[in-house]
Amino acid sequence: MKHKYFLVLNLVIVFLTATSYCNAQIKETEAIEILQKIDNAISNISTVVYKMDRKDKYFSKRDTIQQTVICSLLIAPKDKFKAYNILDFEYKGVEGHTYGHRKYDGKKALWVTYFNLDSLNTGIPPDIYTKKREVRAIVQNYSNMLLQEYFSEKKPFMRYKVSAGMIKIDEEVLNDEPVYMLEIHYQDTEDYRDAVVKHYIRKSDYLPVAYYSTIKFENMEQYMYYEVEYLAINPDIPKDAFAVQNNETFNAEERYRDFRQKAFARQ
Repeated sequence: MKHKYFLVLNLVIVFLTATSYCNAQIKETEAIEILQKIDNAISNISTVVYKMDRKDKYFSKRDTIQQTVICSLLIAPKDKFKAYNILDFEYKGVEGHTYGHRKYDGKKALWVTYFNLDSLNTGIPPDIYTKKREVRAIVQNYSNMLLQEYFSEKKPFMRYKVSAGMIKIDEEVLNDEPVYMLEIHYQDTEDYRDAVVKHYIRKSDYLPVAYYSTIKFENMEQYMYYEVEYLAINPDIPKDAFAVQNNETFNAEERYRDFRQKAFARQ
């Protein structure tokens, strides 16, 4: 699955410099304090295991893609992607029902996809990538599942400090938990319009628990929405667990069964 359309959205949002005015519900000084607390909470994470439920709608597609993800991250500030990862996901869309397993250790990447769940017992060998350009392309392909909105740069929220008074911050409830909802509007460009980003921040610990973004191009709209459930924060995961071996294999049936147990344990 390629996510090239959301690369467009990410680039547009990165290079827009001004937000449109919103009547903030919280004073500017309090808004800056909230931004700082969010960055502090994120910076205190060295390892994390999370479940992500996400919905994506691309410009050129009519259907919405639904994915459930279980991901382990080891934060690596000097790495291009800022983290090593072990990721499993289940994808449902008009194209079918797919299970995938990914891994990245900073130098190598592992990729395997089962496009038919009846084939989990076939023992498909994973593709192992070692060339730098290929590795980067592979990880970039699924980077939208890696909480890049929060781990791709240092202090991601303090970049909004200069316009803190123009960010709309409301107090809401999401999945029975009190949250801050930060809503940011971006200026229209020659090509894109109505770009909006929303961050949902849990009030108890200032960690992001949901993210929404949308943008329009001509008569098409693109959006993404995901929710995050933290399964473990700062667990003791050794770096070796992320290592990609040249001859690596795994039992897809067992791994998929374990994935399903973690993903739907609380439902």
